[in-house]
Amino acid sequence: MKFKYFLIPMFAIIACGPLHAQSADATASPSPGESQDFGHWRGHHRHARVWSKLNLTDQQKEQIKSIRQGMKTQVRPALAAVLKARLQLMKDIDSGNQAAVTTDTTALASAQAELWTLRATQWNQIKGVLTPDQQNTLSTFKQKMETRTQNIINKLSQATS
Repeated sequence: MKFKYFLIPMFAIIACGPLHAQSADATASPSPGESQDFGHWRGHHRHARVWSKLNLTDQQKEQIKSIRQGMKTQVRPALAAVLKARLQLMKDIDSGNQAAVTTDTTALASAQAELWTLRATQWNQIKGVLTPDQQNTLSTFKQKMETRTQNIINKLSQATS
């Protein structure tokens, strides 16, 4: 039962993982029914607001884009491994095979650890591009996110007591 309370926030964190820098040009964005690359990431709009508040220069946007492109060859296979492990876990949960579920949760945790290690590397590179003011702004957003997450944890903890 407690494992469920661990997985829910982890899935929420994974879903909100990718950060995208947006340019200020007036190019047309896809309509809601269309998708670019792998479709719309949940939580993307929140990250877009953060990036717009940072007032990134064109040079910073290019540097961040370059960092993300450079890491893409590592991040995509790691993300695919997480999704495959999650899919296998869901299949084994449906089959009722408890031993396989235990093995699958270990495999999923390992795949998530690899993905988060890569994302941490990417994030540290991106932070190096930001000015001290931008880093302070980002830190404020991070604190707000941590507060919201802690509030969710508190609500979940109250529900069990």
